Amino acid sequence: MPGGMSDRTARAWAGRRVWVTGASSGIGAAFVRALVCGGARVVVSARRLDRLEALRDAAPGASVVVVPVDQDDPAGAAAAARAAVAAFGGLDTVILNGGVSQRSLALDTSLDVDRRLMTVNYLATAALAKAVLPALLAQPQAHLVIISSIVGHVGTPYRSGYAASKHALHGFFDSLRAELPPRVAVTLVCPGFIRTDVSIN
Repeated sequence: MPGGMSDRTARAWAGRRVWVTGASSGIGAAFVRALVCGGARVVVSARRLDRLEALRDAAPGASVVVVPVDQDDPAGAAAAARAAVAAFGGLDTVILNGGVSQRSLALDTSLDVDRRLMTVNYLATAALAKAVLPALLAQPQAHLVIISSIVGHVGTPYRSGYAASKHALHGFFDSLRAELPPRVAVTLVCPGFIRTDVSIN
């Protein structure tokens, strides 16, 4: 199957309504291609509309809908969530993948950079989750997936602000998982290094 997805896994996604943030490149775009191959209907969000539109145009039928999201502005989370829910009349799975990285010594990293990392990676992700939770709670079974990083567990050199933002995600979503009923699963995914544009950007 395209995207490394088995036949069994592909069948599991058939008909599912999925929202993927950070969908314009890297892990997010790979998710979208695999989900569409598996028969899911997917809402794609990020800032780069041209890349989102390319994903939509490459998908069959009306299986992909574009909803712009700028995670530099968490105040837009509620409107984005409403649009994502409305696209297919509800959501079964939400994959919160948007974020930015950083590579510099802590001593050389300005507080403005730390603040942006926390805004984009943590605050915006938490805001999107809070905004979409009522729609997930309305489903008999739903899944909230957060793409974190191995540095959400263990900090590494040159990644102080990035690691802090990912640690914040773990604290928030581990607590949220304990608060939610079992019908809404919460999963933190922690990849190691993956060759995507996030390191370049």
